[in-house]
Amino acid sequence: PSFSSAHHSSISMSLLLGLYSAPSLGLGSARTACATSRAHACMQQQQQPGPPYAGPRSTPLLDTVSTPNDLKGFSLAELKQLSHELRWETINAVSKTGGHLGSSLGVVELTVALHYVFNTPADPVIWDVSHQVYPHKILTGRRERMPTLRQAGGLSGFAKRSESEYDAFGAGHSTTSISAALGMAVAHELRGLDQERTSVAVIGDGAITGGMAYEAMNNAAYLNSRIVVIYNDNGQVSLPTGTPSAGGTVPAGSLSAYTSRLIASKPFQDFRDIAKSINRLFPSEIQQANAKIDEYARGMVSGGTLFEELGFYYIGPVDGHDLDNLVPILENIRDRGGKQPVLLHIKTDKGKGYPPAEAASDKYHGVPKFEVATGKKLTAPAKTPSYT
Repeated sequence: PSFSSAHHSSISMSLLLGLYSAPSLGLGSARTACATSRAHACMQQQQQPGPPYAGPRSTPLLDTVSTPNDLKGFSLAELKQLSHELRWETINAVSKTGGHLGSSLGVVELTVALHYVFNTPADPVIWDVSHQVYPHKILTGRRERMPTLRQAGGLSGFAKRSESEYDAFGAGHSTTSISAALGMAVAHELRGLDQERTSVAVIGDGAITGGMAYEAMNNAAYLNSRIVVIYNDNGQVSLPTGTPSAGGTVPAGSLSAYTSRLIASKPFQDFRDIAKSINRLFPSEIQQANAKIDEYARGMVSGGTLFEELGFYYIGPVDGHDLDNLVPILENIRDRGGKQPVLLHIKTDKGKGYPPAEAASDKYHGVPKFEVATGKKLTAPAKTPSYT
């Protein structure tokens, strides 16, 4: 589809999936049969129910990745296997140092897809808060230094510009990513550089509630620069609100969960079915007007209309763990014409792929050192409030 038109700027998922049911990925030179068969064999090592929990015995694909450019020749099957290896590399690394685990596990597939599709670091990717950048660090030449994570003289727990050219913006706090990405896009154009590039901001459903995010989105369409906002909706604000500890408390992500439940609920669907049946009795002009009302009603609930009114081309929601759809959708966004800003709404699961994190109320948002096989934390939780 053309992304330059401001009309009908919400894409239904049925249309979206139809467009990408047989994507042409343009993978370049084919990988060898040996490498492909090795990836399929490794896929058989997927985690079994436990405990004990354990990842793959080897990481043949991750071992070949020194920079994101090494991903460009991978097949989709290999990208999936790479994600599996990367997830367990992250789990094993954080188990030895402690850190922000749940958020990093939730963006593994997104991280792989972004570095595969976009030309990083020329296309800057800005991570909001950036506590979720551990997989990103591993793919950008810092894998060997992961044992120094959050240690004196070691890797930062957040994105850090002096650490890597792939860290386009340093953070450690929320809601700044869209402004930063927009500023980088405008600066690139003001410098008169010929190379077309895309600035990408990844922001969660907690950070996007801040006023600076909306100030930036309000300016994006006016400034008419190539910016893509990835709205990472995992139904979790980083920590539960108003409690001294993340443990044992359901996080505050009620708005996201409520809107998803409402749209999928039987009463909502039944109401729409009845309304459609009645609508067929009216003349075609009225039917079209009512269909538009239905579109806006659903958009107001899911967020599409809000972002569209701010001038964004809204796509979603999309499963953020499904590389079969995520990769071609990002490729289409990358190759679109025009400069209308795009917002891709993805749904992800914080703590994805590690059962102890998935089962915990805080999804192992921030953890001390722990035993991988059991998920048991090796130090007692702090008695004082934690705000990171």
